Amino acid sequence: MILIGFIQTGKPRVLINPIICRNETEAYTWLASFFNDENFKLDSPLTQLKVSQSLAEKVPVLIAIAGYEAAIMFGDENIIMQNIDRIFNTDLFDYKDLMAK
Repeated sequence: MILIGFIQTGKPRVLINPIICRNETEAYTWLASFFNDENFKLDSPLTQLKVSQSLAEKVPVLIAIAGYEAAIMFGDENIIMQNIDRIFNTDLFDYKDLMAK
């Protein structure tokens, strides 16, 4: 399983509103939908190969969100859990508000 969630760059050990993906393809699809051209511009394009390579490194992966003190963190569920202290869920933010339609 792959966990994807937000972190504040100043508090990287708290994962905010994580979601679970069953595999790399599902994780890539979620990330590509979230980082759509309408809402975000990445320094380099997100590809399924990059997601696969990042996950193969067995470390949490961070994608900075320009203009915000936040990043997306993703990785194998066990690796993410070893690198955070807690999970925080809030109703104040809904990923669907930014997802590609």
